[in-house]
Amino acid sequence: MPAPSPSFARLWGVIRDNRAFRRLYSATAISQMGDWFNTVALYSLLLELSGKGEAVAFVLLTRLIPGFVIGPAAGVLADRISRRAIMVTSDLLRAGLVLCLLFVRRPDQVWIAYVIMTAHSVVSWFFEPAQAAMFPGLVPPEELVLASTLENSLWSVTLACGSALGGIVLALVGRDAAFVCDALSFVGSAWLIRGLPRGTPRARDRDLAQTRDLAQEERNLPDGGLANLLGLRDLREGIRYVSTDRRVRALLLVKASFGLTLGGVIVLLAFFGEKVFGHANGVGIAVLWTARGVGSFAGPLVAFRIVGHDNASLRRGISWGFGLLAVCYCAFAAAPGIALAAVALAVANAGGSMLWTYGSALLQQIVPDEIRGRVYAADLAGMTLTMSSSTLATGMLLDRGVGPRVLMAACGLVALGPILFWRSQQGAFLSTGSAAEG
Repeated sequence: MPAPSPSFARLWGVIRDNRAFRRLYSATAISQMGDWFNTVALYSLLLELSGKGEAVAFVLLTRLIPGFVIGPAAGVLADRISRRAIMVTSDLLRAGLVLCLLFVRRPDQVWIAYVIMTAHSVVSWFFEPAQAAMFPGLVPPEELVLASTLENSLWSVTLACGSALGGIVLALVGRDAAFVCDALSFVGSAWLIRGLPRGTPRARDRDLAQTRDLAQEERNLPDGGLANLLGLRDLREGIRYVSTDRRVRALLLVKASFGLTLGGVIVLLAFFGEKVFGHANGVGIAVLWTARGVGSFAGPLVAFRIVGHDNASLRRGISWGFGLLAVCYCAFAAAPGIALAAVALAVANAGGSMLWTYGSALLQQIVPDEIRGRVYAADLAGMTLTMSSSTLATGMLLDRGVGPRVLMAACGLVALGPILFWRSQQGAFLSTGSAAEG
């Protein structure tokens, strides 16, 4: 059965008719709005105290690297205990951590921000797989594409609105207010999530019969008790599932390759906003991040109408998305002012949002619920690894004299590689059948 067209009426229907989905959607909206307040304020603070692009790169790494280490274990946990409990606990811990940023006042205290954001990242990486695994179970299967579109669009809207409002708050009230707003947003999110079902995985799907048999063999090993206690067996089961499905492997790899472009761009946006275009006090950063949000919101909605929304169109749209990244990041690099740069950035993020939404929709259709947390953790871990590499390389090159415009163009050209890889993988989908049937 073809996926329903994501018109605004159908998208609203998913929110209106699915109470639990609506509640989680609202909680996510509140916390993400606060996150963008935090992001604009924190990047501006670090550039003011240190004056180096590496400062932004390092704080990004504190958010990314823990996920690569913790992500697999977080995915196992999301498939074993209440996802609701994981999310509520994570929200409350993050609220307390964000308030600690109020103590960062001088250049010699920048290390405090790194410690706080590392702890914040550790907690967040337990939240994300639980949330991602719960979302698809709150809507009927035929509405998964619509739910994925809504989830991505929410990120985009909160990015645009949160960044814009964050810039206004910084200009009128100051950074402390932005950090307090972020903490309050986590408290509000936890309160809403408390009303959700526990979110434990459903019974095993017959599609995992082979994986289940392999896992049963491991239970007969002498060290089975310890492996079960540590969650290693569940982790190995997830690895085996990914290794036996070429479509899932291809999707995880192509989505991870997006990070090779994105990590460097995020570092450069802060530098462009504050230094190149000369809009200090977070205003330039807020303008560019708002443009990111506008493009990310419009991308999937426009693409569904132009490219289509059946499985073949979803696969084709991933290539189109990378193509837009390559062209528009190069256009950003050549832009003489912040207005044209913002337009190019919006179109580039429309492409990035499209490829991420399409890839997520395909994964949701393929991966069974009881292993979804581990697969999503692998998805996030792959993205983390590539973003971390790109972030570190860009920050170091920036502070060693390589021009920001050259680096931005390079980030665009990197997107050409994933196009070739993705086109080479289409045979797996054609030979196995459509993703909906997989």
